[in-house]
Amino acid sequence: MLMLCWFYCIPLAKGFFFASGPMLLVLALFVLKRGVRQSRGGLRQTAFLFMFAALLKMTTVDVYFLRIYLLCRFNQCHDSGFFKMVQSAGLAALVVGSFLLLYIYRGFAHDRRQKPITPEQAHLSFWANFALILVLMLVFWLAAPWVGYLTVGHVPAFFMRVPWQRLAELDVVVLLYGFWKLEDCTWLYDPEEHKKRGYRMNVWTAKDTLWVSVVLFMIALGLSYVSNDVLSMSMPRKSESMHINLHGVDIEHLGPGFQQPDQQSAPLSP
Repeated sequence: MLMLCWFYCIPLAKGFFFASGPMLLVLALFVLKRGVRQSRGGLRQTAFLFMFAALLKMTTVDVYFLRIYLLCRFNQCHDSGFFKMVQSAGLAALVVGSFLLLYIYRGFAHDRRQKPITPEQAHLSFWANFALILVLMLVFWLAAPWVGYLTVGHVPAFFMRVPWQRLAELDVVVLLYGFWKLEDCTWLYDPEEHKKRGYRMNVWTAKDTLWVSVVLFMIALGLSYVSNDVLSMSMPRKSESMHINLHGVDIEHLGPGFQQPDQQSAPLSP
């Protein structure tokens, strides 16, 4: 159990840690939209606080913990002052982003009358059903390795051409867009009458479909860790030749038995 947690739980926790910034930013957008639709200033202020917290984490904490990755990705794993430049760029992005958020917040400071949008106008049922179909397709894609091994003894090549991660990303986008459309129809507040009016009963079926899709998607992501190992082993790998420059290597630190390539004897033929 501890080994399974080491190989699966810890990478998942690290993934959630670095994804918490973008996830908080997406949550802030939904909170902002609900604050606009309900004419609630407190929700709008909370949304911009979430945006600032996400920006602060991504430009300071994430940059610090991703130091090795950034150095190896952009500077051949050597520091030589490069990481200080990255940190300075992150702080500059934080200052510019803070002023930009303050400028945008002034546009949402006052309540505005919202136009009623019916579920038919938002095409809510279409996006809910489309999201459910994509999630079921993802479940089918992740079940393909097990079905292939149990029936024909291998994974069909068709499932190797399109990675399941691309389909999962598409599912996330469609689900978020479906919930974004749901926010237009679920709540509507009339500032003059001081009461809420909406289309809760009208969107009940589409709303349930979206939440069922979310539950199935989370289950599919949980199963994807195991299926990904099977799919990774079945993926065709290109042979890569290794080129090592031995002229710049200190021979004294490699041991007395090491010889230069030109000093070695010719390999024996099989």
